[in-house]
Amino acid sequence: MGDLIIRNAAALTPDYIPPRLIDREEQMNMLNMMFGDYLKSPGSFYARALLIGGTGTGKTITSIKFGEYASRNSTVRFIHVPCWTHRTMHSAVRFIGESLKISIPRRGFSSEEILEIIYDHLKDNGIYIVVVLDDVFHIVNNSGADALGTLIRFYDEHIGEHDYHFSLILIDRDDSLLVKLDAGAKSTLGNNIIRFPPYTKDQIYEILRDRAQAALMPGTYNDEVLEMIADVTGASGGNEGRGNAKQAIEILWKSALTAQQRGSRRILPEHVRYAVKNTLVIHVGELRGMDLHEKLFLLAIVNALRRKRDSAYVTFGEAEDEYIMICEKYGLRSRRSHGQLWHYLKDMENTWRIIETRPSGKGMRGRTTLISIPYESLDVLAQELTRLVEFELAVR
Repeated sequence: MGDLIIRNAAALTPDYIPPRLIDREEQMNMLNMMFGDYLKSPGSFYARALLIGGTGTGKTITSIKFGEYASRNSTVRFIHVPCWTHRTMHSAVRFIGESLKISIPRRGFSSEEILEIIYDHLKDNGIYIVVVLDDVFHIVNNSGADALGTLIRFYDEHIGEHDYHFSLILIDRDDSLLVKLDAGAKSTLGNNIIRFPPYTKDQIYEILRDRAQAALMPGTYNDEVLEMIADVTGASGGNEGRGNAKQAIEILWKSALTAQQRGSRRILPEHVRYAVKNTLVIHVGELRGMDLHEKLFLLAIVNALRRKRDSAYVTFGEAEDEYIMICEKYGLRSRRSHGQLWHYLKDMENTWRIIETRPSGKGMRGRTTLISIPYESLDVLAQELTRLVEFELAVR
């Protein structure tokens, strides 16, 4: 182990909330415009907003910083619901209730009934809240758009009550939510949409400089290595898929860790190159958000592809067979049906965007689905998934 380079590793983690918000002042101001009167006069109207932007574009951190601001200047409480953990409407509303210290029986209540219990508690105690549903697509995928629509249009069932005890912020990656919601829910949301474009190279550099100052020892890095990471991850020209600050920060962390492990006194370009090569496009935190058997099925796809180095695709059947073998290896029952594995596959393609699929063509017997992973290092992905799976099994 070399000289200490990382002095505050927490500042390079996804959960870290920096003291200042960088390059999202416009979005913060829009939130203040939409919710300012609700914070000044709680319950005066139903405030709501939809935050849209790709992974790592600052949606979560902006909403949390806005919640911090609101808690200092208002009696309104903010409740942030991480939907990658609470992936159904029932789990989400139960989490809201638990955050309010409401005693809700574990069984026997629907999400609509729990929502009514929460609303009665808010009214009876004069409490006002803003609920943030972060990565709300998980709820839509698992409970359906109608379940979310019921929450959005909650006050339609309480016509005549002009004391609005909760307001709503939804966070999603793209406009697909607007397509799935019914006309009533879309009308209730209105035009309260705040967009988060990908970060540019200059903005990524500014974010990296801020994190480096918080996380690294002085003199262990220079502007050149930060610019190098920004060049790789920042959006510019036709690189719309870039602009992910989470990915940039993870590369900085891996660069610093590599330099430290190799005994270097500072981060060098070679350490950045190594980190870039070994950093996934999908963030590790997103892999962590998958349930156990979804991780196992993705690991099965990865392993099947690694065994077929001369082919870019594996069939759904090959992945399914590999999944059964992995379950046996870990002493688990492969209790997920063909239909559930298919649901996982579509989730990986449409939600996580980690795989690509296409129907088989000529030269194959029968019709099947071909699966590829074009964007990630299979070896790195296998390593991360194995680590996450074995950790989850160890703490069960």
